[in-house]
Amino acid sequence: MKYQVLQRLFIPIWATISGALPLSVSAQTVPPHYSDGTLVYLHEQEPPCLWGGWVQQAYLSRQVFDYLVSYDNGQIRPWLAASWSESADRKTITFHLRHDVKFTDGDLFNADAVIANYPAWQKGIGWHGFTYMTGFTKVDDYTVALHLSEPNPEIYNVLANGHYGFQSPDSLAHNSSEQKCLRPVGTGPWKVARWVRGDGISFVRNDDYRWAPPNAHHNGPAYLKHLEWKFVPDATTRWGALVSGGADVIYQPPSAQWQALQHHYQTLSYVATGRPQAFSFNVQRGPFTDQRVRQAFAYALDRKQIVKTVFKGAVPYEGNGSLSKSTPLYLNVDDRYSLNIAKANQLLDAAGWTGRDAAGYRTKDGKTLDARLPFIQAIIDQEGALMLQAVQDQVKRVGIKLDLIPLTQTEGFAGARSRPADKEISFGYWVWPSPNILDIVYNHALNGAFNGNNTSFFNNPEVEAQILDAQREPNAQRRQQKFDLLQKWFDDQAIAIGGYNFTYNVAIANNIRGLWQDQGNGLLNFNDAYFVQEQP
Repeated sequence: MKYQVLQRLFIPIWATISGALPLSVSAQTVPPHYSDGTLVYLHEQEPPCLWGGWVQQAYLSRQVFDYLVSYDNGQIRPWLAASWSESADRKTITFHLRHDVKFTDGDLFNADAVIANYPAWQKGIGWHGFTYMTGFTKVDDYTVALHLSEPNPEIYNVLANGHYGFQSPDSLAHNSSEQKCLRPVGTGPWKVARWVRGDGISFVRNDDYRWAPPNAHHNGPAYLKHLEWKFVPDATTRWGALVSGGADVIYQPPSAQWQALQHHYQTLSYVATGRPQAFSFNVQRGPFTDQRVRQAFAYALDRKQIVKTVFKGAVPYEGNGSLSKSTPLYLNVDDRYSLNIAKANQLLDAAGWTGRDAAGYRTKDGKTLDARLPFIQAIIDQEGALMLQAVQDQVKRVGIKLDLIPLTQTEGFAGARSRPADKEISFGYWVWPSPNILDIVYNHALNGAFNGNNTSFFNNPEVEAQILDAQREPNAQRRQQKFDLLQKWFDDQAIAIGGYNFTYNVAIANNIRGLWQDQGNGLLNFNDAYFVQEQP
């Protein structure tokens, strides 16, 4: 791993944010300004392409692309679309586009550009079908109609969430797959200068940028000339680079350092919408087809204490296995399935797992109560793995054998150990801005084929129909009630149980101002960032 760009001197300036010591008066009053400066940001995961369906790609896409609308603390704001209107059946949205936007290759952003991007969305975003979008039609040169198969009140959140940005039609038509993957052409505040695999991406300012969303801090090119986006998998290394002056901003610092960072640096934190890091039980085959075994697993755990011990306050506990705390229409079930060893043992006895093998694990009909849990190390980081080890130790007390199987990012994305015969438990998150995350993670099919997002292999047409009915409900109060009932049902059945909320924690050097996270997906916005004291 190369760090030449990180080797520079740094004199800390203490910030007022998060309890840090006060800045000097001159530093506090430095206004935003343009410079040829370089901001160094250390991220964790390196995705295969700059854009796609993984949230780690959305982080990058947000720098290069713009979107029809922006999500701003519960409000939908105009962006590339200046205004819009809905049809009476809520299945058609007409967007009136700005007339002054252009791509960095000179292409114009207009209705034809929107329509040209839709096939790329269909092909490049694996879960696209769950948005209920079916396509765009052109009304005039700067007006498009978006068509939905089902009403989707959160469609605006989806369009703003970092995945549905726009590439130039010329690049889509003529650039190679590798070029579109590594150096896509957008309208955003940054352009890709180069991507060195295993090291990082160099972004350069788009000097023509004049169409930021209204929740940005300014409308114009990025204040800084360069953004160096480095991929550094180890959290301790990222933290060390920040405190030594080798980096300006870091993603996911070690939880053990989070409290100190909040006192001595600027910090940002965002709980991701969608599904938390949750345990999904295989309800198609194996021991967890029995509700009692699923519930016993839950009762055997002190999940709150595990999260507190491992993450030391940096990440919140989440009991709901279906929706995270920040998701619209979330139901709090944090007090369900509190640690109860006696109850867990009682349930396992009732389920017939009454024997014991030489290692003390429960048996039934000569078979050990053995649960395989594969996990992708790029998604479940080192601290997440520590939590899984704590879970492994705790369920052992009631006789459940938990086998933890780490997978590389390549293995995981290739589909290793993803079928019903390969595992008894899955563990992972899914970032999504809508309660119809239930449709994504519990629907048995996607476009007529197996839905790989359904890691519990749940298949219940009646419940799936109830999810769609809740999604269609036009009355806000009744929609909340229907989604409440669904969340409670999935929790009662213990189809999935929560672990912790996927949280984007960011630490920032004290000579940086203007960096912010959007409130739709927690994505970092570097175009407003500037130095209050330039690096030597």
